[in-house]
Amino acid sequence: MNNLQPKLNFYMKNSIYIVLLLIYLSACSSGSNSNLDERKKKINAIENAALTDDQIERKKKSMEYCKLHDIPTLEQLTTAPEKDVEIRSKEEVINRILAICYIGLKSEGLEENHLADFEAKYGIREHFSPSELAYVDTTNPTQQQTINANWRYESMHVLLWSVGFIDSLKYPSELCNVADDVKLVFTRSREELMNDAKLRSKSEILDAADLIYRIDWSVTDARIKNKQAPSNLDGSVVYERHYALNWIINYMNQDWDDVSTDT
Repeated sequence: MNNLQPKLNFYMKNSIYIVLLLIYLSACSSGSNSNLDERKKKINAIENAALTDDQIERKKKSMEYCKLHDIPTLEQLTTAPEKDVEIRSKEEVINRILAICYIGLKSEGLEENHLADFEAKYGIREHFSPSELAYVDTTNPTQQQTINANWRYESMHVLLWSVGFIDSLKYPSELCNVADDVKLVFTRSREELMNDAKLRSKSEILDAADLIYRIDWSVTDARIKNKQAPSNLDGSVVYERHYALNWIINYMNQDWDDVSTDT
């Protein structure tokens, strides 16, 4: 995606919202429930006309999920259409899994000799992000560095799902089973990880990205209003999933340390 595309998306999206707002205001001023229903139908029609078929279907599934779990969200939220997305390669995902697994183990206090063995086994040093490398090389990490590294297990869980090592992503209300996830990694060599990994389809990954985008909007909206996250959602789990999925779909072409989770 070129540098102008985000700006073009912004302007296109806002021009659509202006039209929707005008229709909505017109409906409110009419004072008729029947007219209001008709205006709502027109709003949905205009909104969907600006989307590709896969975006419409993806939105429908996400909204049904949110409704089922009583998660308030905005129907207008959208992720990019499949034709505009190039997901990360299987090798990129595996390298990212290994990097996160290492810093996660360090955050738990694994002895240096075992960490050295892990690094030697998988040859991952060149795949650490700058932020991760700073954590890896320090002998006295800050508490916040350690907390951040530990939470990355939740991102690793999503990455493991994206290459088929985990069958499904459960409702984001509780932490993943770290011991099980680390076992999935450590019982395999790098070659076995690459051979066993099966990158999910772009459609399936975008479905997950669209859904977590909407869920994170709900969590963020609640936080702004000084309320608890709705429907027993764990905000930190949601954030890490959103982070990982945005990286996988190359959101704004951002590197790992710079991934944004816009809502």
